[in-house]
Amino acid sequence: MKRVVLSIFVLCALVLVCVSVADAAARLELSHHRAANSPLDNDVKALAASIEKATNGRVAFDVFPASQLGGYEVVQERVSIGDVASQFAPLAMQTDRKLGVSWFPYLVLDLKEAQVLYGKGGLVRGMLIDLLKKQDLVTIATWPAGIGGVVVSNARSNNVNDPNLALKGLKIRVMANKVNEYVYNDVMGSVATGMPWGELFTAMQTGVIDGLQGCASAESAYVMFRDVMKYYLAYPDHYESFYFVVNKDIWNKISTEDQKTVLKLCDEMEARRWKQITIDEASYRKKLTDMGIKVITYDHKDLVKIRDRVTKECWTKVYNEVPKEMQEKILKELKKTSK
Repeated sequence: MKRVVLSIFVLCALVLVCVSVADAAARLELSHHRAANSPLDNDVKALAASIEKATNGRVAFDVFPASQLGGYEVVQERVSIGDVASQFAPLAMQTDRKLGVSWFPYLVLDLKEAQVLYGKGGLVRGMLIDLLKKQDLVTIATWPAGIGGVVVSNARSNNVNDPNLALKGLKIRVMANKVNEYVYNDVMGSVATGMPWGELFTAMQTGVIDGLQGCASAESAYVMFRDVMKYYLAYPDHYESFYFVVNKDIWNKISTEDQKTVLKLCDEMEARRWKQITIDEASYRKKLTDMGIKVITYDHKDLVKIRDRVTKECWTKVYNEVPKEMQEKILKELKKTSK
């Protein structure tokens, strides 16, 4: 009798173990490009923990910060083919130049415009979601990074307070879509140049370049370039979000109920970030100032004039990257936003 009872007990234990194992899905990689303990890293880790808890381990992510799985351009392709489960990062353009609209120059001038166009239900966000679907990428959420400024190590003149002259003649590294070359060469009067991100610190330190475009916020400028910069010029030359994308087949293996839970938690995280972004920007601008770095801001009316030139003189030269139809829809939405 004791043997029968013991056998039944062992069988029940095995069943419970099997149910537990079946209930917990394989852990999924979640890559991002920012440093450990950065604001993005902290938010992503908190999100992953909340998802795992809310789904009782059925959806569980292991977070890999600081590009441990590769640069975000490479990882985006790996997520597309299912080699990596997911990524939280900027969008790479190598597979589709239209994705450059995710950080198109002077598309927005402030966070109000950014949230309308890139926030949940926004026009540009919808365009990007559709483009990413073609790469078997499901967009789960975004993390608003900020509106980028220009980092300058050598101003060469006293015109930094004049938005039309501050960058004139300076050799500025620009982001890797053609439209930025037109903006900085033709509108800002700079000498635009391309350069890999990893070379920029040394290039500014040695005077190879005078500054750079591409920091998504004052936080990015402070963390990466505070030791070589003298000015942070707050041109709203691009807005940037980081996109949480998951491989389509992996996402589809998650139950509908758990998908709803993940999306709800992501929406809550994103809503908190939209509130936090203004606080963070002010905090990091103060940190720059405390280090003796001059933070220069410009009148909104002057920035509107710069955007008018950029949209007419520069956007129109890159219809091969962002088609005319897409640009016209965006400009139409901007007019509605500014009213």
